[in-house]
Amino acid sequence: MNAPTTALDDETARCVGLPPGSRLREARLTNGLTVSAAEVPNARWQRLVGAAGVGYLDEPDDCRGLAHLLEHALFLGSADCPGAGELAGWVGQRGGRYNARTDETTTEVHLQLPPAATDEGLVRLVDMLARPRFDPGLVAREVEVLEAEFHARLADPALHRLMALGRLCREGHPARHCHAGNRATLGNEGSHLAARLADFHGHHYRAGRMALVSLGPLPLEAQLELLMHHGMALPAGDVPPRRAWRWAQPGGVAWHPPMPQTGASSLELFWPLPDEQAIAHGDWLMAVAARLADGHLAATLQAAIELDRLEVTLDPVGLGAALALSLAPAPDEETVQAILATCCSALERASVAALSAPPVPVADLDAWPRRHARQLAGSAEHATCGEALAEAALLPWLAPEQCRLLWHAPAASGLWKTLGETGTRWRPQPLPTERVPLPWRAPPALAEHRPQASADDPTPRLLYRDERVTLWQGEPLRLTDAPAASLCLGWPAPASTQSARLFQWRQNLLPLRQAALAQGLQLVCGGDARGDWLIASGTVERLGSLAELALACWPPLPLPCPSYPPAGLLAQRLLARLETSTLGVGRAGALPMLGWVSSDALGEAAQTMLDSLAERCSAHQTGETFHEANNDGNDTLWLPPQGDDHVAMLEVAGPDESPRSRLLLRLLAQCHDAAFQQEMRQRRGLGYVAVVRYREASGVPRLGYVVQSPHTEAGELRQVIVGFLAQQGEALTHLTAAEMERRKRGLLAHAGSPETQAEAIDQLWQALRRQASLSPPPLPWQPLPWEAESQALATLHADSLLELAKDLAAGRLSQRWWLHQPR
Repeated sequence: MNAPTTALDDETARCVGLPPGSRLREARLTNGLTVSAAEVPNARWQRLVGAAGVGYLDEPDDCRGLAHLLEHALFLGSADCPGAGELAGWVGQRGGRYNARTDETTTEVHLQLPPAATDEGLVRLVDMLARPRFDPGLVAREVEVLEAEFHARLADPALHRLMALGRLCREGHPARHCHAGNRATLGNEGSHLAARLADFHGHHYRAGRMALVSLGPLPLEAQLELLMHHGMALPAGDVPPRRAWRWAQPGGVAWHPPMPQTGASSLELFWPLPDEQAIAHGDWLMAVAARLADGHLAATLQAAIELDRLEVTLDPVGLGAALALSLAPAPDEETVQAILATCCSALERASVAALSAPPVPVADLDAWPRRHARQLAGSAEHATCGEALAEAALLPWLAPEQCRLLWHAPAASGLWKTLGETGTRWRPQPLPTERVPLPWRAPPALAEHRPQASADDPTPRLLYRDERVTLWQGEPLRLTDAPAASLCLGWPAPASTQSARLFQWRQNLLPLRQAALAQGLQLVCGGDARGDWLIASGTVERLGSLAELALACWPPLPLPCPSYPPAGLLAQRLLARLETSTLGVGRAGALPMLGWVSSDALGEAAQTMLDSLAERCSAHQTGETFHEANNDGNDTLWLPPQGDDHVAMLEVAGPDESPRSRLLLRLLAQCHDAAFQQEMRQRRGLGYVAVVRYREASGVPRLGYVVQSPHTEAGELRQVIVGFLAQQGEALTHLTAAEMERRKRGLLAHAGSPETQAEAIDQLWQALRRQASLSPPPLPWQPLPWEAESQALATLHADSLLELAKDLAAGRLSQRWWLHQPR
C-alpha cells in the first residue's frame, strides 16, 4: 500500500482554516480513496468523517428519496456490527456523538470520539460505509420513519425553499423534484427496496468517489496510517460520469409555504458556477466573497432598508457550486429591486478590483472535517479536468444577467401556483430591467487609537472595583491562535425584552461586524438570564473603538422584533429552547457591570465604557427587576399549533451550576439516550424522533427527553416518558466500577483544555460572569474552568450517578413539560 502523499506546512494549514501549529496531509490510495489527516494539538476530540460523492440528484427517477433512505439504512447494521442502533450505543458509551447528512451531490457520516477510540471508530465507520446490511423488515420500517418525517417537514420552510428552487432548473432535471422521500415515492415493499438499496450502494459507494477525513490531537503519521489501513477496505471503483448542468435560463421565483407567516420575508441572489471553474479558482472566489462581506454592502443597504441579515457564501444549501447572498427582510417588490441592483453593482466592483487572499479565521473544528470531506468526495470527478482557465473566464458567470433570484414572499400579491406534492406556493418573479443602485456607503470606521504598551501580568488581577463596576485583567491561557488582545464587557438588562433587544442589537451591528472581520477583528454579542455581553478580540490599537461602536448600537429600549417562521422539526425547535430556558437559573439581579481585558493597556478604556453603560442603563430603567429567573411553578407549557405532529419534551435542570452537576447530567444522557430511542422508536413505535440531549442555559446544565409522533397524543407521550424514567432510568445507571471508569474516560474530551483561543475566552468569560453573581464573589478562575471540570470528573463514582437518576425518577429535580398538539 504505497500511496503517494502530499504534506502541507503550518502556513498552508492556517490558510485552510486550521489553528496555527496544525499539520495537514492527504493521500490517494491505490483503490482510489482520498484520505486526509489533520493534526490539531489542542483538540480534545477526534473527528472522523466518511463521505461519498452521491446525493439525491443521483437517484433513479422512479425511486425518489433512495439516497436519503440509504443514509438511514447505513445505521441499521453492517457486516461486523449487525445490530440496528449498535453504533448509537457504542458512541454513546464513549461520550461521543454521531450524525449523517445527504445533500444534492454528497452523503457524509461523521463521528466525534475520544482520541483513544479512533481505531475502533474507523473500523465501524468503514464497515457501515462498505458493507451495510439491508434487512427488508428494517428497511420497510425506515420508510415509515421517512413518511412521518416528510409530513413533519411540510411545516418547515426549508423544504418549500428547495421545491421553489427547482422551478429555476431545467425541465426534466432531477433537481426539479422533491427528494425527501416518502411512502408514495419509495413504496413500502421491504424486499424490493432492499434490492434497490443494494444496487444503488454498490454502484455509487466506490472508493474513487469517496473520502475519509480525520481531525484531532493524534500525531499526523498515526492518523494517516489508520486512515490508509482501514480505507483500503472500501471497494475500488471508477468515478461515475459528470452530472448534467441543472440550471435553466436566469430568472427568479417568489415562493411561500402553504400556510405563510406574515413578516417572514427573505431574498437569495446567486450565481451558479461550473464545478471545475469553482475548484480551480477557489482562492479568487473567496476573495470576492470577502469583499462583499467587508461591511460596505451591508452599510449601503442598511442606510435604505431595515436589513437584519446579509450572508455571503460559496457553499449555499441546495445550490451546488455558486456564489450566493442571503438577505432579510425583503418585504416588497421595491425592496427586492433595490437589493438586487445594489448587490449586482457590488459584485461587479468586487470582481474587477485587485484582490488579495482574505485572512481565513480558525474554523469550527466540528464543521471543518465535514466540509473538507464533502469537498474531497465531490471534487473527485474534476481532479483531472486539465489546465485551469484564467480567472477572466469566470467573470461572465458573475455578470448581473447571470443572477438567479429566490424570494420568500408570504405577503406578496400576484397569481400563485401550487406544487402538488408539497403544497408549495410559487410564481415566476421577473427580474427588473432597470437597475438603479443605492449610493455606495462606507462601513463604520475603527479609530487608530494606540494606548501605551505595558508589561502585562498573565495572572488575573482586579484592576478596578466600586459599587457598580468590576474590572479584571489577565490572560491565564494563551494558545497558538490567540489574537493580540481581547476585551469582554457584561451588564444586567431586563429579561422581558431580551429577545427583541438582541435581535435589534445584532441588526444594528451587521455592517460593523463585517467591517471588523475584514480587518482581522472579531465581535461577538449575546445575552442570557444574567444580562447582555460582548466579546471583542484583535489588535490592541483598535479594540477600544470597536467596543465603543458596538455599545453605541446596543438598544436599551428595543422595538418588538419581527416574527419569522419556525425552521426544522418540532423536536429540534424544542431542544433549542433548552439553551435559552430560565428553569433552574437562580436570581441574577446582583450581577455588576463587569469587564475583563487581556491587556491592562485596555483597562482605562474598558472602565470608561462600563461607567458610561451604567449611566445608560440607569436612565432607561423602568422599575423591572433585572433578570429574575422565571420559576413561577408552571410545570407544563403548551406550544401554539405549528404542525401536524404530537410532541412531548421533559426538560430537567441540574441541581446547580457546578462542574460536578454538568458532568453527571452528561453521563445520564449517555446512559439513557440509546435505550430511550430503542424503547420509543423500535419497541413501542411511538415516533420517528426519540432522543435525550444535554444542553446548558446561563451555565445551568439540563436534559431534554423528547418524542415526536405523527399519531400518538402528547399526553400519552408524556406518560411513556415518565414510565421510562421510573422503570428503566435507575437500572441503566447501575454501572460497575469498570464501566463507570470507561464512561469517565469518554468524558475527558468534554473536560479537557480548550481547543481554540475563542473557546478559551468564552469559557473564561462565562465562568467569570457566574462567579460575579455570587456574594461575595470568589477570585476568578480558581481553578480554571476546564481544570475544575477535570477535578470534578476524578471524584465522580457510580453511586453519584445512581442518586441523580433516583432524584429524577422521584421528581426531585426542577423540571418542566413542553407539549404540542396539532391544529
